[in-house]
Amino acid sequence: MNQLLNEAIKGYLRQRGRKERSLEANLASLRAYRKKDPRYQKAIAEFVEAEATLEDPLEGEIVEAKPKEAKAAGPVQSKIRDILGA
Repeated sequence: MNQLLNEAIKGYLRQRGRKERSLEANLASLRAYRKKDPRYQKAIAEFVEAEATLEDPLEGEIVEAKPKEAKAAGPVQSKIRDILGA
């Protein structure tokens, strides 16, 4: 009985839910990006370029949305999400 219980617990712990897989994928993506640009110089430069050159329709407006419901509202947000891979 004890062995069966131990195997069931091990099986349960090996299972990963959708949320855990998503977090692991995001972490792996961030680590890969950090290897390519360890000081985030490219990301910072692209962010500055987007802020300086693209029109932002929500400039100065507070936007509240759940992460899954949030959609890019303009070219600046789209560019930032592209840079971050979000």
